[in-house]
Amino acid sequence: MNNSVLTFCLLSSFVLIILVMLTVAIRVVPEYKRLSVFRLGRYMGEMGPGIVLVLPFIDKAVLIDTRDQMKEVQEQKNIWGAIGNTLSPVHTDGSVEISGESWSAVSKTPIPSGVIQVNLSCLTDSPAV
Repeated sequence: MNNSVLTFCLLSSFVLIILVMLTVAIRVVPEYKRLSVFRLGRYMGEMGPGIVLVLPFIDKAVLIDTRDQMKEVQEQKNIWGAIGNTLSPVHTDGSVEISGESWSAVSKTPIPSGVIQVNLSCLTDSPAV
């Protein structure tokens, strides 16, 4: 009787440990994210999307968001262009105001009044993978 209780306790604790290890090992990765897996500190690759198995206590999984990220860009105070080194602020749409007139910092030509500039700041600062 005493032997069967001990066997039941050991078996149930073993099953409980296996269930906990499985819940830690199974990761569900959304479509727009990836898991970078490091095994004992060495990069093993990216996994996902979908169901991913990670070895507990051996693998370290870092969740990476692959969506485009927008960041605020501050105006720069110095620019080197066709007119030399100026202290005019460069706007995020690529225009510079000199003596009350707007100039394109890219094509170095004056911008006619009434023309709408397209903001191209979303092309900068792509996340490193």
